[in-house]
Amino acid sequence: MAGTANQPAEARPTAPVSAQSLVAVQPGAARPDVAQPGGWDWLALRVAGLQLPAALAPPTAPQPVAVASLPSVVPAVVARWAVQLVAGPGLTYRHLGTASGLSYSATNSLSTPSAAPVFSAANPIRIPTTNTTTTSSVAELERPALGYGAQLSIRRTLTPHWTVSSGLGYAEYATALALRQVSAAQITRANYNFNFLDSLSRTSGTTIRQRDTYRFLTVPVRAGYVWTTGPRWQVGLLGGVDAAIYLGGTSTEGSACGCQPQTWGASGSPYRSLSLAASLGAEVRYRLAGPWQLLAQPTASYMLTPLAKPVSGYSSRHLLGGTALLGVSYDLP
Repeated sequence: MAGTANQPAEARPTAPVSAQSLVAVQPGAARPDVAQPGGWDWLALRVAGLQLPAALAPPTAPQPVAVASLPSVVPAVVARWAVQLVAGPGLTYRHLGTASGLSYSATNSLSTPSAAPVFSAANPIRIPTTNTTTTSSVAELERPALGYGAQLSIRRTLTPHWTVSSGLGYAEYATALALRQVSAAQITRANYNFNFLDSLSRTSGTTIRQRDTYRFLTVPVRAGYVWTTGPRWQVGLLGGVDAAIYLGGTSTEGSACGCQPQTWGASGSPYRSLSLAASLGAEVRYRLAGPWQLLAQPTASYMLTPLAKPVSGYSSRHLLGGTALLGVSYDLP
């Protein structure tokens, strides 16, 4: 039996360590007796719990961190009302209806290559009478000239795309006139030779240059459609009508030769006091810091009503033009 006593004690198997066992074993728990069958298991778990690194402890749940919001480039809410001011030059002209104005005659002291006397088909060098009138009027010799426009208006945003605006404006339409003045004696001496009259008007006489102007106080009413192409840019279309109140101007129409300027006021002129014009154009907006925006509004306009009164006997002019309006807009709070 001595041999049996000297044999080493058989190693007791150790139970596997589980997370539940580690959590269950607490530092102040009652220690079981090692002599009991489960004593060695308790010691193994105790040693494993003391050797467990702190890094392997269950991680804590992440907590939300408050981050300050960055300011937006454009306001989150679009301003409903805005005040805008635009102005700029334009190229203006006129569309003639039935020409009833002054016409050149064969004995008129003014002659130009485009308004020379009309010769008969049978005798292209001479005309049988001296009181034959041409079909060309002075108004047909007019050319485009620089005008001007300005507007101060209130803009209302209805939806993210549709807007309306109205206010007061100023418009100046103009035409240019250039004539060559030749004396009656030279025309008689020319014996109505077309070639001689042509060379005479080019080399002799005096050049007359006039600028007819028509000034209006306007009440523009516009409807706009806007496309937003970015946080700062907006592109759209503008269309509407203008009520144009005639303020006065200078015109050569109605003078004896069609070349002498006459100045008219708001009253007593041969022109209508109130006219109606249609307009169509584009709009480009660029937002600056805060409520300010830059504007570009190239606009074309056409006078729907004739400029002259029917009783004046003047040519039926319909003024037209294209204006490059530039300015700023300010959003109201």
